[in-house]
Amino acid sequence: MSTPGSRYPLFPGSAPFLSATELLRAIDGNADSDRPLAEWARALGSLYRDWLAEPADVRIGRQIATVVRDIDSWLSSRLPRPRPGVPRGTDSVGGVIGRVAEAAAAAHWTLHDAQDTIARHHAWEHLAEMRAGYEDLVEMVSRGLIHLPRSWPAISWPGITTAVPREAGA
Repeated sequence: MSTPGSRYPLFPGSAPFLSATELLRAIDGNADSDRPLAEWARALGSLYRDWLAEPADVRIGRQIATVVRDIDSWLSSRLPRPRPGVPRGTDSVGGVIGRVAEAAAAAHWTLHDAQDTIARHHAWEHLAEMRAGYEDLVEMVSRGLIHLPRSWPAISWPGITTAVPREAGA
């Protein structure tokens, strides 16, 4: 089985990114695109929807971390080299796409399942901010204006054991 990106070799000047609209359509499962990022965005959208339904399922968290890592691995050789002296980013592209997928799943959940109109408003406002942040990141990365960190799923991601609690008196 090939990964989504294996069908897409690097072509100089090609843009591997989706527009914010394409990204959100893919996350929602509505995109027809077979571009690698669309396939991974669809997977992340589905995983986050599943996670909302089964928040204790640690397998979902591991799958999310794997998709984020796959995105970052695929993009690593397809992005322009950052210019010298540019600022460092705090999250990878895969991490940002994961956060957009999480925000989209939460916004849709509040629309259908939350009674609190303020919570719905905040969820949709957060999704709009995440969309704008993704657009900004794509612009900065495409112009070599940011140095991205390597992919790492972070301690707070589900399914990652952070520490074993000590027993009393230990």
